[in-house]
Amino acid sequence: MEDKSSAPSLLSFGSYRLGVHTPDADVDCLVLAPPHATRDDFFDSWVDVLKGEERVTELHPVASAYTPVIKFQMDGISIDLIFARTNNSKWLTEQRMKMTQPPLTDEDGQIEERVEMNVDDSLLVGLDETSVRSVNGVRVAQFLLDTFDGDHTRMNNFRLTLRAVKEWARVHGLYANVLGFLGGVNWAILVDLISQQNPDASASKLLHIFFATFANWEWPQPVLLSNENYPPEAPDGVKPLPIWDPNANYRDSKHMMPIITPCYPPMNSSYNVGEPQLRRLRDELGRASKLCEAVLAGQKTWDVLFKGNDFFKQHANYLQVNIIGTNEDEFRSWLGICEARMRLLIAGLESPSAGVNAYPFAKFFQRQDGDKYVSSFFIALRFARSRTAKRVKLGPLVTEYLQVVNSFEGRGSGMDLTIHLVSKSDLPSFVFVPDDVKCHGGVETIARTPLKANRNGNGVSNKNADESAKTPLPSSSKKRTLDEAEISPCSHSFLKQTAIQ
Repeated sequence: MEDKSSAPSLLSFGSYRLGVHTPDADVDCLVLAPPHATRDDFFDSWVDVLKGEERVTELHPVASAYTPVIKFQMDGISIDLIFARTNNSKWLTEQRMKMTQPPLTDEDGQIEERVEMNVDDSLLVGLDETSVRSVNGVRVAQFLLDTFDGDHTRMNNFRLTLRAVKEWARVHGLYANVLGFLGGVNWAILVDLISQQNPDASASKLLHIFFATFANWEWPQPVLLSNENYPPEAPDGVKPLPIWDPNANYRDSKHMMPIITPCYPPMNSSYNVGEPQLRRLRDELGRASKLCEAVLAGQKTWDVLFKGNDFFKQHANYLQVNIIGTNEDEFRSWLGICEARMRLLIAGLESPSAGVNAYPFAKFFQRQDGDKYVSSFFIALRFARSRTAKRVKLGPLVTEYLQVVNSFEGRGSGMDLTIHLVSKSDLPSFVFVPDDVKCHGGVETIARTPLKANRNGNGVSNKNADESAKTPLPSSSKKRTLDEAEISPCSHSFLKQTAIQ
């Protein structure tokens, strides 16, 4: 008989576990291993196994990450694989044996929902901090689903609302935790709070309440799914771990938009949010709330939330950051470094003393320009009225970002970076090509949810986003380097920094 105590278990989390994933979404998985397996095995022998698998491409192990991860594609599906080792093989075996319930299927026999192993607090006994962080994604997803107590109607309303909120966030450039906005777990916690407070509401009603609630939320008041015994103590037998506590921790008290994970140890899942990102979130949530009111009044239909955004029409000046590579693999690595540090650039541009406010848009516009791979990121800039007659120096505001990315040891000769100030009238055409709305039974459904008798919304329809990936930068675009910008002259030495040679 097979010794099941020696085998690892694979658990999903994130959008796949919550049932709100799209066909092109990453699949987040946790390898829960028995005591004899180690994290070194995971990043050594297991990576070697993946290297030898023909179906696996774009393999990138990141052992030094805050939550170590192996990123790869299998059969074209992007997978993020993380690792944790339990100290109790008996517990692992018992939990696996309890998984006797068959998968939930639809009327055609297709699997609708995979039955997952139940992970309780006893799993945390003996785990180090890295392993606790690794299992937290699974525990949070399970907590959110458990709040519906098996009520499939409420759960489906939650899922439909979350799909709509996530698509709205993508369309409006608000979906990216690494860029200081909100990611999947953040949006899921917010929608779950609204769902629990309004158990009888339909998905369309939940969507309206969601925007009305968070458009007027008094940040930094935290979002908590449970106030019981907060801050919670460690479960019996679990080593006390650092938790989010603004009363005891000065850094926690400075967080701008705390959205607290509901499992031990409670952490702020949105600690990356800065003032520029919070400003845009407030603005867009407020606009969405007003659009919802217009829908409820019969003046508009739900698809207005997903038709696109007017970010590139709202501002007079934009900073365009072009990340360039001549080799596809090197470009991917270079883009990852520049993206991971982009919050430094955004924070540096937010300068009250210089009279500058930054408005970032959470999207990288990727395309090929001749033999070069190019990804462009845009930050709108607004200047204080008192500074309009002066020449604001932007050079010092971006220096820290440039110094950090320039220090990347793996940077090759084909990895380049340019920064330009572009006026609204001279923006490249690819920023105006709308993305496809990824309905997949979610956004389109809520767009067609009737709110009044004989009144249905229309389905969402946008042009194909492939054009934006293929459209080269028009040669007629008038890009102003920071030296040439009327509003921000810089020294010649800084110009050399911005156009990295």
